[in-house]
Amino acid sequence: MTATGKVAGDRHIHEDVPGAPYKIGAPVRVAQLVDETGDKKWLGKAGVVKYFDYTCGCGQTFPDDPMIGVELPRGGVEEFWKEELQVLSRRTTARRSNR
Repeated sequence: MTATGKVAGDRHIHEDVPGAPYKIGAPVRVAQLVDETGDKKWLGKAGVVKYFDYTCGCGQTFPDDPMIGVELPRGGVEEFWKEELQVLSRRTTARRSNR
């Protein structure tokens, strides 16, 4: 992975996809983990949707069930399932960043 979070031959989609569960740039929070591969340190953390990945072999389906790359403050980019994320209002996000 490069410093920008892109993989060589980038398989990630960095644009909105009709039918995807979130929009690129949407503020989200990690609300739960749905399998044993999730790292509990991300629970409750907020970030921004950066990309969708439909090709990593985890059972994703196009367009409604991708792995979702979320940029987390001081944590780089991590991938989550749609069920693990909760959309935040931009107002909530702005308030948190001012703390």
